[in-house]
Amino acid sequence: MNFVPIDSAASAASPIKDELRQPARRHPPVGSAAVRRPPPLRATAPQPVPVEIAFLSGHGVPEQVLQFAAATARRQGVCADEALLAEGLVSEDVFYRALAKHLNVDFIDRSIDVSAPGVATVECGYARVRDASSGYLWLLAPSGSGVFRLMSARRVARGRPLFALTTRTRFLEAVRRADPDAAARNAAFLAERVDSELCARGGLRRGPAGLLLVALIGLAASILAPFFLLRLASALLLASMFFSGVFLRLFACAASLRECADVEPLEADARLPVYTIVLALYQEAAVVRQLTRAIDRLDYPRAKLDVKFVIEADDEATAAALRAHPPRAPHEVVVAPEGVPRTKPRALNVAMPFARGSLVAVFDAEDLPEPRQLRRAATRFASAPSNVACLQASLAIDNGALNWMTALFAIEYAALFDVYNRGLALMGMPLFLGGTSNHFRIEALREIGFWDAFNVTEDADLGLRLARAGFEVRTFASQTFEEAPATFTALVKQRTRWFKGWMQTFVVHCRRPLRLFVDLGARRAVATLAMFAGGLFGPLLGPFLAARMAYDAMFGALLTPVSPLEIALSTLWCFLAIAGAAALLLPLGIGMRRRNLTRFRRALLYLPLWLTMLSLAAWRAAYELWRRPFHWEKTQHGLTMRGAVDPELNVDPFSSREEPLFDQEAGA
Repeated sequence: MNFVPIDSAASAASPIKDELRQPARRHPPVGSAAVRRPPPLRATAPQPVPVEIAFLSGHGVPEQVLQFAAATARRQGVCADEALLAEGLVSEDVFYRALAKHLNVDFIDRSIDVSAPGVATVECGYARVRDASSGYLWLLAPSGSGVFRLMSARRVARGRPLFALTTRTRFLEAVRRADPDAAARNAAFLAERVDSELCARGGLRRGPAGLLLVALIGLAASILAPFFLLRLASALLLASMFFSGVFLRLFACAASLRECADVEPLEADARLPVYTIVLALYQEAAVVRQLTRAIDRLDYPRAKLDVKFVIEADDEATAAALRAHPPRAPHEVVVAPEGVPRTKPRALNVAMPFARGSLVAVFDAEDLPEPRQLRRAATRFASAPSNVACLQASLAIDNGALNWMTALFAIEYAALFDVYNRGLALMGMPLFLGGTSNHFRIEALREIGFWDAFNVTEDADLGLRLARAGFEVRTFASQTFEEAPATFTALVKQRTRWFKGWMQTFVVHCRRPLRLFVDLGARRAVATLAMFAGGLFGPLLGPFLAARMAYDAMFGALLTPVSPLEIALSTLWCFLAIAGAAALLLPLGIGMRRRNLTRFRRALLYLPLWLTMLSLAAWRAAYELWRRPFHWEKTQHGLTMRGAVDPELNVDPFSSREEPLFDQEAGA
């Protein structure tokens, strides 16, 4: 959290009292004052103030503030000091400076170097000072029961204390600075240390990637070759692949029709676990303000939120935006140490060693999650078996009215998250996760080594690695609003990265087919191969097969077969064409109805252009897989006007209305 330093606890006492006499502001910034006035307490008999905050009464903090913090802590099931700081009633500087004065030890209000500690010592709030010339050996930032234990130990101690206190924010910053090289290595190679065979860095070489590109070109050319037997063999091979993808989509559509009752959200704050929210940001200054407001709208106890913004060392614009528009919820700004690769999964791994929550949520910079999403996920996890490691929320596009591309993007997301993924989850199949609004049990992430830092679609890879480790992924009824790219160039670049990551995932996970079937079982392994066939090879090779079939329909024997072989082949191709169209359009239609997107139905006229864009992006990804397999092509956010569109309004989705976004907020 960002707090304004106070020179001393004594000098802070007067401003505290003065501010409490002033009228309350509508939205007082947390860091702008030492203490914030709490809402009025109900008229009940006061209970004893917990010892971890009781000492503050002697340092200018009113009894009313302490009583409110104690009541909030009891309701939320946390320690009183955690509630006091999380609600912004007292700033970190005031709390720890007063605690240092109460214990008669030094308070450190500057940067200090500490030795690289283990995670266990950091969780307990202490680390050894690297240079002990100042007279103390340990730096402490206790919280919760640690405050009470430190008070007890200090009362019985004799002689000069060998420790000093600082704020939790400064303490964590010092720990992260202690060994940046080790942090960079851990972030890049965490997954490889668990199972290097399932990681992209070791499974991708330029030679094999080039051979894959040549094989794809050869297969595409063979479909159009003048040699009948070669053309027939390649077409039959592709037909078998596409049939598997088509039937999987149709089965998923049917399964998604099944009704599944969601558990009611937990109402008792005390039963909710600590939740870590991780957001990897790079060049996202334009959307920081709306992002922090979205976090503050989350309906979750603040003392149980552990929000971590991960930024790159050279991204001063995003850092400045976070300083200017911080969320009121407790948060940290984590600067990723220099290192390679510079990818989102590496940034996520940087934040994981010191995550406090038993549950972890990943959001993107442009996300606007619905306020009760964390509660819903925590409720589902509480009632789900322990092998359910991940819950995927639905992603919804809230700028779909801009033009035909964003309209089709919105329809595609509705089909993917509300139909296809939901059906796969209900059938117990692996899921290629979306890159955001994923909720995890942190123990499951630790077991598989978190994210593969070298995979540019870390979400799809993570879903498959969880499945291979024996975990399940499910969906749940909650939405997160996202921004769709509004220009053709941005859309192609985004899909290029997605396709390249799926190619990485395909190469890594399918290079040992026997192990894939052993890990997943025959049924789930076949479904995984069908997902690759439809989602990856469909855009790559589907247009060539469609062109071949169209040519045979106009100039060949497709529609006028004579021999038994021609009749059999014509039946096969016609059935594939009809089933493929159904598998493409049925999820789109169901998704449109479920998400109330029928106002965008005119965008379906542009579906051939959309499919052409996918094919172009897929072939561009195949080339990039050979030339620069681990390059992360960033999608720019905050470039379009967003907002929930009233379905009663007559909106034309085919004319662009782009405007810069900073103050705009979507209705989440």
